[in-house]
Amino acid sequence: MKCKKCGKTHGSNHPHIMAQINEKGFPTKARGYAYAHATADRAEKKKFPKGYEQLKKMDITAGKKHELIGKNTKSGNIEVSENVPKKLRDEVAFHEKTENKILRKKK
Repeated sequence: MKCKKCGKTHGSNHPHIMAQINEKGFPTKARGYAYAHATADRAEKKKFPKGYEQLKKMDITAGKKHELIGKNTKSGNIEVSENVPKKLRDEVAFHEKTENKILRKKK
């Protein structure tokens, strides 16, 4: 099945590369986002210790323009900014998947 966003055939967990990701709406405004983000940060730092610091710097500079380097949607789609280097995109996608699992967990 072809992806509607990028036109490639892949699994549903494939991150979509976006030119610009706005920080409005889900997940940053969702209840429990702070906890989910902190938990995903710890998991990311444990799995990818080398790229973690570089992505933190990118996240801070992107936040000044009210943008994100990665985002997940309520439906579970993962979006990654094209400003993230190719070798670090998997790390951003991992963070977003972890965050999404926590936010969508039934309470």
